[in-house]
Amino acid sequence: MINNSKIKEEVKELRWEEEVNSYIQFIPNIEFSNAEGNSLKLNLLIYRDPMDELFNREGNQEKYPLIIYLQGCGWGWSKQDTFAFVPQLSEFAKMGYVIASVQYRTSDSAIFPAQIQDVKAAVRFLKANASLYNIDPERVGVWGDSSGAHLALLLGLTEGNEEFTGDREYPNESSSIQAVADWFGPTDFLTMSQYPSVFDHDSPHSPESKLVGGAIQENKDKARKASPMQYIHSEAPPILIMHGDQDDVVPYEQSLEFYRALKQAGNDVTMYKITGAGHIAFTQPHTLDVVKKFFDKHLKD
Repeated sequence: MINNSKIKEEVKELRWEEEVNSYIQFIPNIEFSNAEGNSLKLNLLIYRDPMDELFNREGNQEKYPLIIYLQGCGWGWSKQDTFAFVPQLSEFAKMGYVIASVQYRTSDSAIFPAQIQDVKAAVRFLKANASLYNIDPERVGVWGDSSGAHLALLLGLTEGNEEFTGDREYPNESSSIQAVADWFGPTDFLTMSQYPSVFDHDSPHSPESKLVGGAIQENKDKARKASPMQYIHSEAPPILIMHGDQDDVVPYEQSLEFYRALKQAGNDVTMYKITGAGHIAFTQPHTLDVVKKFFDKHLKD
């Protein structure tokens, strides 16, 4: 026969803390813009309990800094997958950030500057809907790898550029951001071919040439317009650069030259050479910790 008093004594107890937010909600496939028939979407990670809406509860009303992540894909050279980095991004959501993984048009559907127009449209959408998604619109960072980092840098450096803004949704919202994390992004299209790479970046078939609509060296003005190096100024937001010294796609020297130019202009910039790393996301704990500390410093402190 079961001894009920003994059962009660054996049952372990943990206390639920009512005021502690502990649930990360994933909201996929939110349309933020429709550009010439292209439905552009983003995925969100938010520090709140989806059961609150189901049961008509007020839920978490706190506002959190926003980090926008731009997945690299050679602007369409490889498949664009806005879900690919979500497992790593969820760790940042747990630290008290809203995370948005944002889609942009690929070069086979539209050439530059369509891509940066898409990213700026996403920023404006998120700021316009900040109250719906627990976002503090005054604390926004952007982070990208490879082609995504290229667009992240352009976003940080070209606020007020009307061509890059485009005639899109929420024109009264600013697309300004407060911090940029750049993982091995191309910075100067005209000099990429000067260093070893698996790509002939000057070829008309290279990712960069396809982005601008023709061979890089035959379209120098277009190549300059698409290069973050051209937009360096003394009031850039803080920038973190991380680049593997064994990168055989985007030469390490692209980041080194960019770092020098930013420093010369008097900007707040930090660069890490990742010794032994190639063209790959820096997902090891010690490298991700650098990104966490960077965003904490500039979006939370």
